[in-house]
Amino acid sequence: MNKKENRVDRPSRKLQHQQLSTHSASRKPVVVHLSSGTRLHGVIVAADNYMVLLAGGPDDPLPQVVYKHAIAVITPAHAPEAMASVPGAESSPEFVSLYIPRTRKRR
Repeated sequence: MNKKENRVDRPSRKLQHQQLSTHSASRKPVVVHLSSGTRLHGVIVAADNYMVLLAGGPDDPLPQVVYKHAIAVITPAHAPEAMASVPGAESSPEFVSLYIPRTRKRR
C-alpha cells in the first residue's frame, strides 16, 4: 500500500523560497542569526527545503550547512544593527492591564 503524501505549499514557504533565491542570486553578504544567538556571516550559495549553504565568500570551495529550523533571521550584512534585531526581543512592559469580565452574583 503506497500512500501518496500530499504536501500543501503554504504562502510562507513560497515567500521564504523567493527571499533565499534572491539572496543566493545576488551573492551579497548576509548575516544569519541563529535561534541560539549565534551570528554567521557569509554568502548564501544555495538553499533547499531543509538547509542553506553559507559560504565565507563567493569563491569559497567548502560552504557550511545551516539547517533552516535553526535560523531565526537573515539580514543583509550592510543593514544597521537596529534592523538586525530579532523580532520579539523587546522587553515586556512592567504592567499589562487584563480584561476581567464581570460575573453575576449568585442568589
